[in-house]
Amino acid sequence: MNTKQTFHVIGFLLLLFALFSGSWFLWLFGGIFFFMPALQGWWLSSMSNWMKLDWTYDQHRVMPGTAVHVTVRLHNHSWLPLPATWIRFSLPEHVSVEGADEVKISNQRTVVRLRFDLPMRQSAARNLTLIPHKRGTVWLNEAASESLPLFGDERSDLTLPLSFSLLVYPLPLPLPAFVLDETEPDGARLSRQRQQDDVTFQRGVRPYLPGDRMKHVHWKATAKTGSLETRLFEHTAQPNWRIVGHILPSYEPMQQRHNDVVNERTISCLAALSVLCRKKSYGYELFLTIRQRGREHYHLPAGSGKNHHLHVMTQLAQMHHYVTSPLAHLLRRLEDSPAREAILLVTPRLDDETHASIERLLRRGHHVALLDVSEEQAVLRRFEAMRPTRQRRVMS
Repeated sequence: MNTKQTFHVIGFLLLLFALFSGSWFLWLFGGIFFFMPALQGWWLSSMSNWMKLDWTYDQHRVMPGTAVHVTVRLHNHSWLPLPATWIRFSLPEHVSVEGADEVKISNQRTVVRLRFDLPMRQSAARNLTLIPHKRGTVWLNEAASESLPLFGDERSDLTLPLSFSLLVYPLPLPLPAFVLDETEPDGARLSRQRQQDDVTFQRGVRPYLPGDRMKHVHWKATAKTGSLETRLFEHTAQPNWRIVGHILPSYEPMQQRHNDVVNERTISCLAALSVLCRKKSYGYELFLTIRQRGREHYHLPAGSGKNHHLHVMTQLAQMHHYVTSPLAHLLRRLEDSPAREAILLVTPRLDDETHASIERLLRRGHHVALLDVSEEQAVLRRFEAMRPTRQRRVMS
């Protein structure tokens, strides 16, 4: 029997005695025991209109280990004080929280509790520090409020909506020292016939020359220098890299092996390559051996710049539940490219089937470099074109 039922039993007995005795005091005293549970129900139903929760934070895209400062504000719009009000929410286990009253780990979740003492018609704020340690998306859409109980030990819970989303990028893996230009395909250098400007990518300005188009004049630079300046664009003949990421199944039942740790290393290596291409201003397109939207593999078209880098990092951060596809099928499709491509393969498993696919790519004139991430430190291997004796040389 809970407290509410106890109040109803006491009130019923008092009203029963009042009926036989005719005492108005018993009538009023017994009615109070029925009025209090009704008042409690009305209070809980109306509390959502009087309590509001605000959640503000300074960053929404971070790297693992970065501190995110959060301010939690609870507003009391009622004419009654709310002492000993607790706000409870849960985060993934890998997120550490500083500045809370209670923090505990339960069912692989970090449960956080904050205490507020709210006077009437006022607000209170608490500051927290969240530190995520793994890639992924940390999000919250509601928190639970526990107010001071009116009946014994029964809690008065209320669900408060909030909006919080934190994207944690993968931590880039340290790469071996190598230069991407060393494995560029033959004929990738610009010729006089291929020196055409691409207005999509601007790399600077130069003095105006007769014959330049007026729409390419950089008017801000012209105003600063006092002479006409023309925008200088990248060339369309700049080669793009094809980066192929080999993602293994999360669990292989035949070998009874989990590949989560290996896949995380592969994703970290892809993130490091994206950072490197961003710094060197290289264009690249990304292929992943995962099925997405009815396709056999994931393909991000070629691009460069900040937006392309953020798109790649966001895709790598949100990669959790996926269905993989064979690497040989993806490499087979790359063989059909009529142009000579520079392919960079990131794989934790270099088997005979992958070797055969690389040999076919080399026969067709493609240049292939491989980053082996089977160990903690990535190892670079360059494959040279096939000689007439059909021998392949691998340089580690």
